[in-house]
Amino acid sequence: MRASGIRSIGLVVTLLATLGAAGTGAAAPTGPGAGTPSAPSGTMTVLTPSSSGSSVQGGEIVLAQNDRGWHPLSPLLRLFRGGRSSRPTRKLREQKRPKRSITRAAPMPPKIDEEPKTANARTVLVVGDRMAEGLARGLKASYAKTPTIKVESEISRSRGLLREADPDWPARIKVRLDKGEADVVVVMLGTDDRRGLVLDGQRTSFRDPAWQEVYRALVQRTVASVRDGRRPLVWVGLPPVSGPDRRSDFSYLNDFYKEKVETADGVFVDIWEAFLSEEGKYTSYGADVDGQRRRLRTSDGLYFTWPGYRKVAFFVQQRLARILGEGPALELAFPGGDSNVVLLTGGASREETLAGEEIAPAIPTEGSLQHRLIVEGRSLPRVEGRIDDFSRAE
Repeated sequence: MRASGIRSIGLVVTLLATLGAAGTGAAAPTGPGAGTPSAPSGTMTVLTPSSSGSSVQGGEIVLAQNDRGWHPLSPLLRLFRGGRSSRPTRKLREQKRPKRSITRAAPMPPKIDEEPKTANARTVLVVGDRMAEGLARGLKASYAKTPTIKVESEISRSRGLLREADPDWPARIKVRLDKGEADVVVVMLGTDDRRGLVLDGQRTSFRDPAWQEVYRALVQRTVASVRDGRRPLVWVGLPPVSGPDRRSDFSYLNDFYKEKVETADGVFVDIWEAFLSEEGKYTSYGADVDGQRRRLRTSDGLYFTWPGYRKVAFFVQQRLARILGEGPALELAFPGGDSNVVLLTGGASREETLAGEEIAPAIPTEGSLQHRLIVEGRSLPRVEGRIDDFSRAE
C-alpha cells in the first residue's frame, strides 16, 4: 500500500474518532436550547457552529442509528466487510406441514328392505362367528326381494370351535334344527381358532399333533350335527388375510373343513382365489358383485367391508340356488339313500332328463357311433340321400 493511502486512512480514523468524542462526550446543552428534549436513544446529535463560532440552535443534525448503538469505527469496518453487517443472518426454516393420511371410510351396510316372506318360505340358517355375521347380512340383501327364502342366523362374534362355552356349536345347531328353524345350514367360522389347547393339564400348541386330533374331532361333530338333522350343509372356507403367517394358518384350517364336509357329502365353498390379486397375493381391493373396483377388506386385513361380504354372499348364493330350487335340483348320494334329502353332487336328477330317459354316460360305449366318431375319430357311415351324400353329385 502506498504511503499516501496509509495517510488517508489515518486521517479518516482520526476524523471519525473526533466526531465520536463530540457526539458521546458533549455535555447537556445549556442556555436557550436547555429546554429542548434530548435526542432519542440510538441517535447521534452533531452541533454545527455558525460563521461567528457560536452554536446555532436550529443547526443540529440528528443521524439515525441501528439498535446496536453507534461505534466510531463502524464506517471503516463496513468498508472492509464490503458493506455487510456483522450480525449473522438468521436462516428461516420452512415449517414442514404434517402429512395427512387420507382414510377412506369403508362403505357401511345399507338398510335392507325385505319383501314380506311367504308362510312356507324356506330358511337359510347362518352359523358362526363375526365373519358369519357379515355373511348373513349379505345373504339377507341377496334374498331381500325373494319372498320364498329368508335368512336367519346363530352368531357368536368371537367364538370358534375351540372357545369353551355351554352349549357348544353342535348343540346349538341341534336346537335350531329340532325346532324346524332351518332348511339349509351355512357355517362360517374359525378366525378365532389359531390358539392352543389344554389337554389333561398339558398345554398343546396350535398345529401340534394332539391339537390336530382334537380340532378334527370338533369339525366332525359340527358337520355331524347337521347331517344327523337331515339338512343340507354348506360350509364356507376362510378367506386369505394379510400377513404370511396368518394366511398360512387359515389355509391350514381350511383343509380340516374341506376334508370333513366333503366326506359327509356337504358343500365346501372355497372363496380363497376370489380374494387374491392377479399375482396370487393378498389385496384389499377387487371387483365387487357389480364388477366395480372397490375396497373389499377392512384395515385389519382380516374381515370384509360391506362390498366384500356381498361378494362372499354371491358365491354362497350360487350353491344355495341348486339346493333351494332356484336352479336345477341335484341329488345327493346320501348314506342310506334317503330320497327326502336333496343336496349337491354335480349330477342331474332323473326328473331333469327329457321324457325321463336315462342320462347318457360321460364316455360313449365302445362300438357305438358316438365312440367311433368321438373316441376313434372315424367318420360316420354314409347315408344315401342325406345332405352329406355326394355319390350322385354331377
